[in-house]
Amino acid sequence: MTGKIGVCVLAGALALCAAGAASGAGDAAKGEALAKGCSCHKSKGDLNGVPTDALLAKMRAYKDGQGPNKAMITIMQKVSDADLPDLAAYYSGLAAVKK
Repeated sequence: MTGKIGVCVLAGALALCAAGAASGAGDAAKGEALAKGCSCHKSKGDLNGVPTDALLAKMRAYKDGQGPNKAMITIMQKVSDADLPDLAAYYSGLAAVKK
């Protein structure tokens, strides 16, 4: 997640999003509602089908201030930890986009 993609990754969605349980089990329907504002990732489909654990790790790293995209760090730091598993469940459940 770099550049515009990283910024959009969860920009709108993550502004509403938050934490995740250690198990990573989330509610994809809630994640879909949270992701409505994230047009970059929706249009590119770059998060579609990515394993839940990998998505959670990326989101938590940005939330902790780690990662190449400063905009994503800012966005993720505003997201509550409770919504992260829902976002991850949503994106991981989408069909991967063929490149």
